[in-house]
Amino acid sequence: MDFLLYLTPIGNEIINKIISNNYIIRENAPVCRNKEIFGFLESREFTICTDNIKNRISSVEYYINETVYHEAVHVVHTCKMGPIEISDLSLDQSKLNDVNKSSNLTKQNKIYELEAYYLEDKPNLVNQYLKKYCL
Repeated sequence: MDFLLYLTPIGNEIINKIISNNYIIRENAPVCRNKEIFGFLESREFTICTDNIKNRISSVEYYINETVYHEAVHVVHTCKMGPIEISDLSLDQSKLNDVNKSSNLTKQNKIYELEAYYLEDKPNLVNQYLKKYCL
């Protein structure tokens, strides 16, 4: 799996926690044929679309790690069986636009996406939430 070569130490720790929670890690799975997708979580499958990231973004290492952190937040949602309930979810306009582009935006899914976009650049917090809710 190529994406593992790009992970930061905390990214590796997060992936190991996800694996220990019986998730299957997939890279460039069929869902990645949608070139807009960088990562995807469905059921117990955690997918990273490395080729999509490499083909669209110049800072591959940054975006692979950001995608791992983002999808790991959705693992936390699954473990907690609901939103994390972060009190201040202030996002810049760019991230708000990304939330609105996400598919399946029911009211509940919007909260999940808001939290994931808020935390995707806060790997230490993501790791803490994984420890709290998934281990």
